[in-house]
Amino acid sequence: MKINLDWKDKKNKAINCDEKLKVLNENFEEIKNVTQSAYDDAILMGCNDNDFKSKLILLIKNLKFSYK
Repeated sequence: MKINLDWKDKKNKAINCDEKLKVLNENFEEIKNVTQSAYDDAILMGCNDNDFKSKLILLIKNLKFSYK
């Protein structure tokens, strides 16, 4: 699955810097791959797919900026 991503800055303007876009897209691809692998494992171990997805959503909703 290929997702077309348009990245926005804090002012909701498009990010156009090639290097930033490269990092953002690589990070997203890595997250997608790890998440898919974890989802596949969960299903193979008998987890309810909607329960697993709801936990991922909860995880994302509770992310906090970690740099100070």
